[in-house]
Amino acid sequence: MKQIFKYAMLFVAACTLSMGFTACSDDDDDNNDNAKTSALSAVNQQFVENTAIATYKGLADACETLLSQVESMNSQSSLNAVCNQWKTARQYWEWSEAFLFGAASGYAIDPHIDTWPFDVTQFNNVMSKFHPATDEDDAAAVDHMVATTQNFTGFHALEYIIFRNGQPRTFSDLTDDELYFAGSVAADLYLSACRLEAAWAGTDNVKASRQELLEEEELEPEDDFGEELSNAGQAGSRWKTATLGAIQIIEGCQDIIGEVADSKIGAAYTGDDVDYIESPHAYNSIQDFYDNIESCKHALYGGLTVSGTTPASGSLMAYCQTNYASQASAAMTALENALTKIKAMKAPFVLNYTDASCGVAIDALHALDEALDDLKDALED
Repeated sequence: MKQIFKYAMLFVAACTLSMGFTACSDDDDDNNDNAKTSALSAVNQQFVENTAIATYKGLADACETLLSQVESMNSQSSLNAVCNQWKTARQYWEWSEAFLFGAASGYAIDPHIDTWPFDVTQFNNVMSKFHPATDEDDAAAVDHMVATTQNFTGFHALEYIIFRNGQPRTFSDLTDDELYFAGSVAADLYLSACRLEAAWAGTDNVKASRQELLEEEELEPEDDFGEELSNAGQAGSRWKTATLGAIQIIEGCQDIIGEVADSKIGAAYTGDDVDYIESPHAYNSIQDFYDNIESCKHALYGGLTVSGTTPASGSLMAYCQTNYASQASAAMTALENALTKIKAMKAPFVLNYTDASCGVAIDALHALDEALDDLKDALED
């Protein structure tokens, strides 16, 4: 009887001990989950403030200057200045392509302002039939086409007008109708940039003239993507957890990495479409590719002003360095290698798209995508 009682007591004690450990384990898991949620919420907020909003504000500022310069263009020197400013605005746009999720895709701004190749045939037809510089009805028709079409507007429309063979075009070759068209395109670019900034910063947080422009054009954003991502996991956010918000940042990077590798470089390099070349008239293609991968660094490393190979404190990559060191290290190495290989591509791309250096860059980009897959998997666990 005593022996049976002894075994019974040992069994109860073991069960109690086991239950106690399980309870502690559950508490530890909850604490770990709460800590992860808190840390990634801060990461998401930093991305919104230091990368997304900062980039789109920079884009809107640059496009505002570009519009002013285009409208006052009246000489070769002023055209040269417009070409330089186009490259500045272009860089801010390329720096945004790691986070096309949100307004850029949701409001179809990306295809509207950045579809290529520019339809030169359509442009020549329009310029032969319409004379917007002298006819108000023609001007309205051109403005409508600029505002509502693809392949006929955006960065590459303006590029075609102001560049030839990598150099500023001769100003005396520009017609008054082309100057009008350039102004219409620049105004549309600025409007799109204002909408992107407002959609991430909140309309009330952009300067008054931009609020007035968006209201006048009835293009005030319906969403506040910055607030939603900052509050991922809370009611009203399309990102149901803070972790999913952080994963969205990684997937945004992977989207542009895949596009650069397989379309921007790959389409011409493989012979699939030798006309599918970005920024061919400005000879800016390789810079575009490089800035696209720089946008991944900005997104992952914690801001538009981040430089070198050290992630900013509070960034997604800094969090991953602490929690998933090997995956973070591999991703960082792959990122730097991709940038190096793109920079080493033979320029200009439009004349050298079959060069072996293009294939080397594509391989480096695929390796970066795989490294980010591993990082994402670790973050999801």
